[in-house]
Amino acid sequence: MIKDIWKQPAEGFTEETIGRAEEQIVQKEIEIGFKFPGLYKEHMKLQNGGLLWKSALNYNGEVNELLSNDSRFDPLIMHNGYKTLKDVLLEYMDNDELENSSNTNFLYLERLPILSNMGGHTILCFDYGYNVENEYETPEIVYFELECAENGYEEILRLKSYDELINNLVYYGYESTSFFIGIKSNESIDKISELIDKSLDLQLEIKTDNHYGWYNFEKWYCGELKLNHSLSAHLKLTPNQFLSNTFLFQNDKEFNYVIDIDIRMGVDSFQDNSNYIKSILMNKFQPFLSNVDWIFLEIPFHKDNKTELEKVMQTFQD
Repeated sequence: MIKDIWKQPAEGFTEETIGRAEEQIVQKEIEIGFKFPGLYKEHMKLQNGGLLWKSALNYNGEVNELLSNDSRFDPLIMHNGYKTLKDVLLEYMDNDELENSSNTNFLYLERLPILSNMGGHTILCFDYGYNVENEYETPEIVYFELECAENGYEEILRLKSYDELINNLVYYGYESTSFFIGIKSNESIDKISELIDKSLDLQLEIKTDNHYGWYNFEKWYCGELKLNHSLSAHLKLTPNQFLSNTFLFQNDKEFNYVIDIDIRMGVDSFQDNSNYIKSILMNKFQPFLSNVDWIFLEIPFHKDNKTELEKVMQTFQD
């Protein structure tokens, strides 16, 4: 079974976001003149583009944000009329400039269908052999810099396949700092909130807003748990399923409640050394977790950061 990579829309699927049928994908392949990778086609059958849960790239020993600042995989429709990198470049370069923009003997920019427009300053493309004589049957993935590139575009990163890209994406970076715990229970969300309050000596606050468009619940709860004198965990308790029948974690539908835990010291959020933070959370939340059926649904990628770790550890020594 193909694992769903998407952040499902809280308001539910529309005609534009619902997964594509096989014939719609084939029509897009006819438009661009190439066959899509099999895994990509399966993902687009689940959802027609959108935000991914895992948006950072762990590659060659380094982890860096890739799909940041609301970047997403494009839907299977033309992005403002753009199908390929060439379409984008022709907005501010003429054809003669493009033809002279490469030192290679071969330049076929139409062999670069767009995977993610990424806001226009950078771009992620399928590469069916834009700088070789014979086109590839199975595309590689190329990340281009546009804004600061001397010749209009510069290849920054190359992966062997779409599968390699997906397999190396991790949950890390901007808006990927929370720990998510799934709760499986027949109790109401009010009862779960009461159990958290009693176990952790809290008073969660009930909410009915949409949390900036991310939530679509009848109600949810939030609060702050002090871990020590300066370190705190900001909590959100929600259902897993939206009122629209989409999910926060569609791969774990059996867990009907989700606790979002964001670790902060003042206004700073911690995203590195997640193994250390996880041990703190498990110890602090044990009075509650010991009474429920639970798992970690998502944990930030563990990246060693000595400076940040010392900063966190110091808060327990002061």
